[in-house]
Amino acid sequence: MASLGSTDPQQLGPYRLHGVLGDGRMGAVYLGRGAPQRGARKMLVAVRTLRPELIRDRPLRARLRQEMQSASSNVSSVYVADAAGCELDSARPWLANAFVPGVSLEVLVAKYGPLPESSVRALGGALARSLMALHSAGITHRDLGPHNVILAGDAPRVVDYGLALGRMSGPATDERADDVFDLGATLVFASSAHQPFAGNMLPMAREDPDLTGVPDGLCPALFACLHKTPESRPSPSVLATALDLADTADQPALRWLPDAYGHEIGLAADAARRLTGRRLFGR
Repeated sequence: MASLGSTDPQQLGPYRLHGVLGDGRMGAVYLGRGAPQRGARKMLVAVRTLRPELIRDRPLRARLRQEMQSASSNVSSVYVADAAGCELDSARPWLANAFVPGVSLEVLVAKYGPLPESSVRALGGALARSLMALHSAGITHRDLGPHNVILAGDAPRVVDYGLALGRMSGPATDERADDVFDLGATLVFASSAHQPFAGNMLPMAREDPDLTGVPDGLCPALFACLHKTPESRPSPSVLATALDLADTADQPALRWLPDAYGHEIGLAADAARRLTGRRLFGR
């Protein structure tokens, strides 16, 4: 996190910006605060700008807009960052989700190593339930991965759903099965610190996944997620039960995450609090 620079906007839509959360190939991500609509309560948000050339296609903009509206109206899950509006036709297009005061799974595994099996089971239960909520609203994530899973003190959340701008749309059932494939790959990374296929290969990969380092108890479920045939992959509801038999995901994440992970999450929440001067999730 960093303070706004001289070239950064001060406001996007209804959101006053307080700092920079990151910068990627799609555009910068800002920490903002405001009300998504008149009369609504102000909230902290992550506002992602999108490079205009990435969304020149009108059907793509229409799909993003419809999915954000559907998420705002129909998705209610502690494991999904709430949609908070978008503006896709302006000179500086953006979309917003509720800010999650935490750190990505990708960063934490790279820094502290893989999670123990009990933590992966809780994480898997949470992520499977996030897909249940999204799919029930007619939304596929299209890019679920360690970079789009934010671990916070209360619960993990998926972010940036629907933003795989280069991925071709296909039948809804296949896209949902691809989300399950991505979930399996994410949990392989969480439990082993490596990807299941060389070069992050797509679901049509011909070789079997590399599950080296994955605890034996997790292998059957994750291997099923990575099945080459989409219709052979389990549903998110089946996975939620198979992975998280004790419903550990319902507990505050700090109870089942390693202490080092929790410490890093606390530092991130404190950094956001300093930028905004506001309490975050009870901190």
